Amino acid sequence: MWWNKKQQPDGPEEGYCLQRTRGRLFQLIWAAVFLLMGAAGIVWVIANWTEDRSGWEYMDYIKMAIAGVLAAGGMLGAVYEAYTGLRDVLCPEKSSLAKSIRAQLSHPEEAPPVRELFAMVDQDLKQNGRWFGKLGIGKEWVLGDEVSHIPRIRGVFSRVEKKTSNSGGRIRVTHIVQLWIVDNRQKRQFTNLNSPQELEGAINCLRQRAPAAIFGTYGSKEYNDLAYAGEMEWYVHDRDYRQRNAQFEEQEYERQNILPQNQVLTLPDGSVTSRITWDILHQLLVWPNRTGEPSPFQLVPGIPIQGESHTFSRLACLPGGSQKPTRILLEEYSGSPGRPGTYAWTRDMSVSEAEEVVQNWSQGRIPSLDGWILMERAGRTWQEAIKQQ
Repeated sequence: MWWNKKQQPDGPEEGYCLQRTRGRLFQLIWAAVFLLMGAAGIVWVIANWTEDRSGWEYMDYIKMAIAGVLAAGGMLGAVYEAYTGLRDVLCPEKSSLAKSIRAQLSHPEEAPPVRELFAMVDQDLKQNGRWFGKLGIGKEWVLGDEVSHIPRIRGVFSRVEKKTSNSGGRIRVTHIVQLWIVDNRQKRQFTNLNSPQELEGAINCLRQRAPAAIFGTYGSKEYNDLAYAGEMEWYVHDRDYRQRNAQFEEQEYERQNILPQNQVLTLPDGSVTSRITWDILHQLLVWPNRTGEPSPFQLVPGIPIQGESHTFSRLACLPGGSQKPTRILLEEYSGSPGRPGTYAWTRDMSVSEAEEVVQNWSQGRIPSLDGWILMERAGRTWQEAIKQQ
């Protein structure tokens, strides 16, 4: 889909979950490697066993036994990698990803068919997803090397390490960049990322979407206390989590619903109101998803809002739903009340990003303008400015 391509240009049109299951074909390469190792071990064992062993010593038999074990392990590894890879690709309903999603539902035994199961995660990522390399974080799901249901997350930990090894006089440096998640089943899973910057972005995003979870570094006391907690310790962790979560939910409710009444909202039908709640703004942002009809609106503060280097007098929003991006325009203050501004800044974004911008605007905060386009008024419309301010 178009939105899939917009959020993750390399993503397939059939959906992120199916992409991950098809990516398991890569395991066939490992299966081939294990097969070669196993075959080489078998050939070596047979070749040596058929020779005259009268002069063999104790260590020769040990080497033979080790080679036999490695050969058997290689063959078993090849069978396992080939089986799981082909199973996930040819039978998605039996894939590891589908099993993981089912296991994290409230009633796994009542889970829908795999098509609906994957669509549930895909839809969340399309509408709310933020991407950090191959890691996608929605409002409900995190899709990396494995999948995590955000309400179940109890701990988020970063791992950035550099390991060195010396082989044949060469020093090899291995960089490990991983995001570790511990859920309410004490199940641990990790995703390998490309850079510390991706990891930092993912951590910051999860701080917003799972604020009650414990954050720290892999191998720290916080990680060990959570990952290896006994029954009583886990009970205490879970109780503390619920208390923190209740506090965050109360704060979020107040932040979203008790908005300062110092702005005027112009609704799609042209009517205006100063009684603004977050529920009204949220309904406007998601209206195209439900009806297919546009729902443009604008917010005008009583006093222009001061940003880092610009002052703004109006926010105009054209929600796009899940199939198209939402466009927001921030008009700069002209310096005189009632006179339209000459310049404005605009950007296309996802629904979740638009929610964040609108929430901040309603509370008098301006987002960073990095990635926004400067526009210049041209009569009753706008055009991209020739010179940046």
